[in-house]
Amino acid sequence: MRRALVVTALLAALGGCVNTPMGDTPEWANADGFPALRDVPSGGTSATVDPNHWNAVESDLLAARDAVQANPRSQEPATEEDPQAFVDDARREVEATRNSHNPY
Repeated sequence: MRRALVVTALLAALGGCVNTPMGDTPEWANADGFPALRDVPSGGTSATVDPNHWNAVESDLLAARDAVQANPRSQEPATEEDPQAFVDDARREVEATRNSHNPY
């Protein structure tokens, strides 16, 4: 029963996709159906082609990048750590802890 319901739903969805009418592309869209920003109809869109706006956005992004790069956390560590040395230290600490609790 459940399988039949799932198959029916999938067939209905597939039928809806297949039967979607292929209308003419709008005037503001290119051949692939994507809009060119300069030709998007006005009203309800937030697309802007004003170069001053995008220059301001770019300068904001560059300032944010500089602030992130100036943060000490973004700097590479001065010394490279040896993973094997870390493992060896951890083993020594585990063994020392084990021996401190072992009465024998």
